[in-house]
Amino acid sequence: MPVVVPVIPESAPFSPAQRAWLNGFFAGMLSGASTTVAAPVTSAEEAEEFPWHDSTLPMDERLKLASDRPPARKLMAAMAQLDCGSCGYLCQTYAEAIADGAEKDLTKCSPGGKETAKKLKELAATLTVNGKPALNPALIAVPAAAINGVISRDHPYAAPLIRSAVLNGAGSEKEVRHVEINLKGSSVAYKVGDALGVWPENCLDLVSGILERLDATGAEEAHSIDGTHTSFFEALRRERLITSPTEQLIELLISTASSKAEAESLQKMLVEQGGAPLEGLHVLDALDLAPSAKPSIADFVNSLGKLQPRLYSISSSPRAHAGQVHLTIGAVRYQSRTGRLAKGVASTYLADRVRPGEKVRVFVHESKNFGLPADNSRPIIMVGPGTGVAPFRAFLHERRAISAKSDNWLFFGDQRSGTDFLYRDELESLQKDGVLTRLDTAFSRDTSQKVYVQHRMKENGRELWKWLDRGAHFYVCGDAQRMAKDVDDTLRAVVREHAGLSDDSARDYVMRMTKEGRYQRDVY
Repeated sequence: MPVVVPVIPESAPFSPAQRAWLNGFFAGMLSGASTTVAAPVTSAEEAEEFPWHDSTLPMDERLKLASDRPPARKLMAAMAQLDCGSCGYLCQTYAEAIADGAEKDLTKCSPGGKETAKKLKELAATLTVNGKPALNPALIAVPAAAINGVISRDHPYAAPLIRSAVLNGAGSEKEVRHVEINLKGSSVAYKVGDALGVWPENCLDLVSGILERLDATGAEEAHSIDGTHTSFFEALRRERLITSPTEQLIELLISTASSKAEAESLQKMLVEQGGAPLEGLHVLDALDLAPSAKPSIADFVNSLGKLQPRLYSISSSPRAHAGQVHLTIGAVRYQSRTGRLAKGVASTYLADRVRPGEKVRVFVHESKNFGLPADNSRPIIMVGPGTGVAPFRAFLHERRAISAKSDNWLFFGDQRSGTDFLYRDELESLQKDGVLTRLDTAFSRDTSQKVYVQHRMKENGRELWKWLDRGAHFYVCGDAQRMAKDVDDTLRAVVREHAGLSDDSARDYVMRMTKEGRYQRDVY
């Protein structure tokens, strides 16, 4: 008998994006039925499907699937398909915001990286809104204090930092921080699987460097992102991205440089980038490459990108850590293209620039598709190398707090066991107490042959399949570009080999796991 799928009518009090999402939700929820028909409430329009919304498909295949769709859907197909929230949207709503001209920043899809940014620019160049280019400058509200106690991305909560402690041992090539933030007395609430948004502030050394190169004091007037007036110093400190230069900044320096050689050098660099982000280049590098350029303060500020919040997987359980939220953050420090020591904005903000007791602007980014099973007896398999262990620390503390009777298996990996075994004492204690049933580790630099978490999965493939066959939920957290793809390939190989399935049947099995919510990814 056919299953009737409700369709949200156009008269309902929802935006087009919300209607599309709800229609897709109902269709997806009932997609397991043999026959499905759309039953309009007051409309005959069928629920929209997004066949390209699959992060395992390469971009060219996703774009092909969207080739006959409207511009917003083509933009969506160019994104990473992770709905990770790092851009402040979902893939669909980010694409729609670009298409209707509300969003101008095409570099927000962090997992998509250079490839996505380049393709978005190519597609967006053809867009118009009311007959005008969609990429004209627009104002976006800067975050302000919470209104009526409602905490959100645009109205964060100022929470005191409790501590920021290094987890790595002496001699490690990495610097991973365990960060604790005080939420006592606030209305901020989260569940395991959620992410915490952090609004950072820029490094004052960078701000001073820019002021010096532009012969500015910082007291000059500048327009705030919300259209009000602020000082040049405050714009650089809290509102604008002053690490990675935008194409607009490079073009501004070209147009204001009195040196023809400097202008030609910058122009050549733009051409070589082919529209992709200027990776490895710093705003200070750009200014140093064109010392003869003297743009106005207003033009300079408007050419910079907007400072965005960073989303971090929460590594604590509210049941086990009442009144607190914990993060596990890798401090990013690197050399720019010109050899300058550069820093990750938010990671070093929490590592270096915020002292215990000082306040950090935060909000919760709720996860719709990443969390523990509703059935607390269900076994779970977690793959989280490096800082990817963060949400799984939260999962394990949560399951201990509620005395869940379940099996829990963690695959963890990093460079060296002696210096990079994050939360080692905690994990071994959880294993001793029976909360962590299995712990398999892979340390790539401990031997001449590099071993990663996917290798441990393959070695334990027979047991891994037994867990999956009895309904285990499978989770991955970490790098989307390489690790998550390798883990996905290995998962399919394990299912194929140990379930005795063909390639197509193994792929279908993993796809069913995803639709059933048994395969969840928190990747970036």
